[in-house]
Amino acid sequence: MLEIASNNTGDGTAGPTSVPESVYILPSNEPERQRLNEQSQFMTKAVFGGKLISVPVLIEPGDEILESATGTGIWLLQVAQGHPPTVSLTGIDISSRLFPANYPSNTTFSTQSVTTLPETWSNKFTLVNQRLLTGALTKEQWTDALKELYRVLKPGGWIQLMETGPTPKAYSGPKMCRMVDTWASLYRHRGLVPEIQDILKQLLLETGFVKVQKRTVPLPLSPGMEDYEEHKKNIVGFFLAAKKPFLMTGEFGSGEEFDKALKEMQDEWDTSSDCWWEWAVFHASKELGSVHRK
Repeated sequence: MLEIASNNTGDGTAGPTSVPESVYILPSNEPERQRLNEQSQFMTKAVFGGKLISVPVLIEPGDEILESATGTGIWLLQVAQGHPPTVSLTGIDISSRLFPANYPSNTTFSTQSVTTLPETWSNKFTLVNQRLLTGALTKEQWTDALKELYRVLKPGGWIQLMETGPTPKAYSGPKMCRMVDTWASLYRHRGLVPEIQDILKQLLLETGFVKVQKRTVPLPLSPGMEDYEEHKKNIVGFFLAAKKPFLMTGEFGSGEEFDKALKEMQDEWDTSSDCWWEWAVFHASKELGSVHRK
């Protein structure tokens, strides 16, 4: 889940939020729970090659794992299935609305902002996982968040991140260009960073992380290619979930016009022979001997 909660449930009713005047553009309702779970499982398969943990870390009894922006907690619950109960798992999110109702005894979920983590968490976690905060944090908040994640990571521990965004590298034609340009404008209007995947490696280095790596994963959006239909569903699902904020940009005169533009983008993909969407994975470590206190 992206990090900052929306005060709109997406069904015409107001939902809880922990942040006044939130910039987060997606709802926190049951359809979104299902979309996020499907998205997580697809990303694990297609971007991470089926691996929940893709950094070179050995999780041992007594270790602790943190997931920032945990959302529905699906990644953390899947990690719990593959590790003994002596490994402690913590999921945080700015909103508790999508937290799972049932989870193992070694797993906890709490309402926290990644920009201000508890003081007692310094040098605590062997592994930190975080996915898709592109539509959640301003540039200043990204800086604060990375500093906090660095602080709570154990010396020698690892962080794994995945991001994407509305960058020109994803374009296939004018219909997709319209949707992606509107997406980028929406983010900039709210103070967000649409190009975060292009600058995140440098931000990690500036924070003090070592062994920083970026891996780019282009996934197909053209018929006949592996995972095309599932990937298309994933992207279209995002646009549908964010329909209300997209309408607020003024680019579309009505909901019907937005639906038509979205359909035209899909038609463009269906007739394309070389269209793809770029996802970026980042790995980084905290240097041994580097102990931080807040």
